[in-house]
Amino acid sequence: MIICIDVGNTTILFGVYDNDQLIDTYRMETKILKTSDEYGSSLLAHFQINDINKKQITGAIVSSVVPSVDHALEKMLVDYFKIKPIFVNTNLDLGLNILIEPKNSLGADLLVGSFIATQKYGCPNIVVDMGTATTIIVVDENKQIIGGMIYPGVREAFASLVKATSLLESTKLEVPNKPIENNTKGCLQSGMYYGTASLIEGVVNRYKKELNNPNTKVIMTGGVSKVYQSLLNEYVYDENLLLEGMKEIYKKLTK
Repeated sequence: MIICIDVGNTTILFGVYDNDQLIDTYRMETKILKTSDEYGSSLLAHFQINDINKKQITGAIVSSVVPSVDHALEKMLVDYFKIKPIFVNTNLDLGLNILIEPKNSLGADLLVGSFIATQKYGCPNIVVDMGTATTIIVVDENKQIIGGMIYPGVREAFASLVKATSLLESTKLEVPNKPIENNTKGCLQSGMYYGTASLIEGVVNRYKKELNNPNTKVIMTGGVSKVYQSLLNEYVYDENLLLEGMKEIYKKLTK
């Protein structure tokens, strides 16, 4: 079994694979000051509840966009599991040509998403990852990561709007009754839902035009993306895309 660790700005997602089967996931808040012992004790307690034997875990891979927590996670894996983890970075040979400038500025999450999307769905492809930020990354027909965009996450963007606007109140991200709403709460939800979906559709269509390939595969992932699954149903929804990507990268690098 191996542990795949997806470190995001808001949460850290742990996924345990037994061969190719995802058997467990566990999420905890990303905290810069958290110690290796805090990570380790929390993870072991979860494993104990879910009958996962730590002695059967033989490897680990980390995709992190928060470098300040990397050392604590690495120390936790060494101390508690006797494992030296692989960290995803742009120096790994994953069969993709990275055209981002500078190359090492490409986030590990974007690299993992591009790798597994190309492996599973072919290229060209566009990966839309909706979390703390909404990121869109593009791989062209020549397996080149050519670029994309970073946009504020929907929850974060609307939280900032509410904070800066005295007459608006925070509301949940959920499907509104209709696109044209007639009350403040409904209008905010319509903006979060239909407005964000329209933005994604607009960007994707522009990218397809630039790629000159209307059949480019579009894959959606990330914690927020599930809300949009039914509305953006022409795209592929792949909930565990990054965990699977890390698992496949681990396999590729440890053959």
